[in-house]
Amino acid sequence: MSVICMQRILCTILCLLPLGLSVFVNSANAQTFVSPKQQVNLVEVYSSQGCSSCPPAEKWLSQFKEDQRLFSQFIPINLHVDYWDYIGWKDPYALSAFTKRQQNYQRFGHTKNIATPGFVVNGKGWNGWFYRQRLPIDNQLAVGELSAQIKAQEVLVSFDGVKPLPPFAQAHIAILGFDQITRVTRGENRGRALPHDFVVIDYQQASIKTDGSKLTATLPLPHSGKFVSNKKAIVVWLSERFDPKPIQAVGGWLE
Repeated sequence: MSVICMQRILCTILCLLPLGLSVFVNSANAQTFVSPKQQVNLVEVYSSQGCSSCPPAEKWLSQFKEDQRLFSQFIPINLHVDYWDYIGWKDPYALSAFTKRQQNYQRFGHTKNIATPGFVVNGKGWNGWFYRQRLPIDNQLAVGELSAQIKAQEVLVSFDGVKPLPPFAQAHIAILGFDQITRVTRGENRGRALPHDFVVIDYQQASIKTDGSKLTATLPLPHSGKFVSNKKAIVVWLSERFDPKPIQAVGGWLE
């Protein structure tokens, strides 16, 4: 890439960030995602293929694929838990890590119960879906700029916060799959073909030492090869080491 072209890209980033917009840059086989300083709303939906109440929630989630605010103002993420597996159908997307994450939300007082479908917006339990309320994503809290650069199967995560961070922070990387369909043969949803969007198909987390209000780390890009998805996105977010409540998030479509 020429120096002039790079200068134009940097100029674009500097112009857009004050407007509170996420920025995506594709350069020399690398993808870079940069959040605004304002907190991007992480919308977590806890679901399971073994739960007959979950398909309507997942259908609602799918509508956000075409939302103009996607990735710049909010990021939906579909996390499948494994505590429904005992009734006869093992959810292929379920991870015990997501069950533990949902339990930790209750443990830290951010949610009142553990159930599916379960909704958490910016680390706080939200029951508005059951009453057809709109998402509470009018968040203007300035927390700092989070960036994620993907290159050569690695993710360089950088954060420049407004306030000092705890000595250690937790970095989370999730790969989201779209247009996923599973034919369920047992359990509450037996006989149904269940579609999924924003569903986590690869995930990892790591504890990272911070430096005041800053953080920088290079992590491997999660890729198990278990699922095939023609359309994928990445989400990177930070939290404290034990409290799951997100500090900042960034994401976008993968090429």
